[in-house]
Amino acid sequence: MEQVDDHNTVIATEALDTLAAEREPHLQPLVFVEPSRYTAYTGMRSLVIVGDGGSGKTALRLALTRQVAPENAPPTHLVATWQPELIEDVRGSPAVRIFVQQALRTCATTLLTTLLRHPDLFHRAPPTVQMSLHWFLQAHIVRDRQHLLAAIEEQSAAEEGKALCRRLLSDPAAPVLYPDATEQRIIAHLTGALQRIGMRGVWVMIDGFEPWLRGSTAPLSDLVVAMLSTLELLDLNGFAIKMFVPRSLEPDITSSWGVVKGRIEIDTLTWTPEQLMVITERHIAAKIGRPSLRLSDLCVADQDVRNWLQRYGGGTPRGWLRLIRPLVDAFAASGASHPLSDNDWHTLKRTHPPRLSIDLTTDRVFIGDAEVGGLQPRPYRLLRYLYENRSRRVPRSELYYRAYLGLTEEPRTRDDHGWEDPADWTNVLDNAILRLRRIIEPDPRHPIYILTDRGWGVKLEHAI
Repeated sequence: MEQVDDHNTVIATEALDTLAAEREPHLQPLVFVEPSRYTAYTGMRSLVIVGDGGSGKTALRLALTRQVAPENAPPTHLVATWQPELIEDVRGSPAVRIFVQQALRTCATTLLTTLLRHPDLFHRAPPTVQMSLHWFLQAHIVRDRQHLLAAIEEQSAAEEGKALCRRLLSDPAAPVLYPDATEQRIIAHLTGALQRIGMRGVWVMIDGFEPWLRGSTAPLSDLVVAMLSTLELLDLNGFAIKMFVPRSLEPDITSSWGVVKGRIEIDTLTWTPEQLMVITERHIAAKIGRPSLRLSDLCVADQDVRNWLQRYGGGTPRGWLRLIRPLVDAFAASGASHPLSDNDWHTLKRTHPPRLSIDLTTDRVFIGDAEVGGLQPRPYRLLRYLYENRSRRVPRSELYYRAYLGLTEEPRTRDDHGWEDPADWTNVLDNAILRLRRIIEPDPRHPIYILTDRGWGVKLEHAI
């Protein structure tokens, strides 16, 4: 096993903690794995990347940004990362115009930051290009100039860059385009100026939609469809929109005019088990503080761990990383000097199983991040009833009548309608529970989710 790497030790405390790329940008270069179609995402073509929560959309955005706008070298593209601000009661073309103006403001602040770090890009530009860039900055940074100037002074940048930014924000700019110039004309003028200083054009990265999905998705869906139906934006040379959206918006996006007309590409972010394994091992190495680490270094039962991840981790990096966390913590607590034993692993599986959950609106059942298939209506009714009453032990008679038979009331005595002798239904319920365990439990002989107390009841454990 390799010695602890000092750089990795610095970031180790956060690896596996946030499971959100936007909160760990310094970690991403160490753990990112290129998806299969990564090269297709790097061109000057507008595209929509669709993915589940935790699939790595933001990690992909950060990687694309690092490729064309690295920290310590002049960028090949102006990359403006923008999160639209929803505006109430504004839809269709008026909304698109407002959002394009927001995006242009983001482009302007990004350009200013770029010139702060690389003032030579401006100083070496022809005078007409300098005039165009100066005008663009002043036209689209109207508010908060004093705030931006104060922020520039706090940057650890060379004085040459700070002086340039002060001048660009403070000195009046010569008019270049008429005040009523269209957004398309402004974008074309900007990309032309950027190309003359060595950049290929503009990428507008749009990400961070998930918080808006907590309520109605209609306003967000309307916005996205309107933007992707504005063909004038998608036909501009040197200008590309790269949008990273939740899977729930995919049906609306595929019907947008830009997708229908082939102006914009739509792709789903997916991972193979092999790629997910590499992502997982890289995160573990960062957490432990080593340059590299294999699953077999973590536990001697590495094949069983791999099978566990494939069964319950789902198809996203977040699902695998969340599932492996207890094993990584146990390995670190043991001193990280030798792999954990088979017994250690089997104990962890029982004490830290993946959580069971049910989406009660869609009747989808999940263990960890993997969806459970094969549930027929009656076993599902049993499981759902246990799930809805997971805070208590459900008496067997209640489970039989209310869940298995689907009655609204549980008959209490022989005189009640629907009453059956327990001797007639005990085996029926036992067999139903056994069939359910065969679907739900990792090892039906040693259940960890559906626990029975003979003579009393049944309780669902490890459910959220």
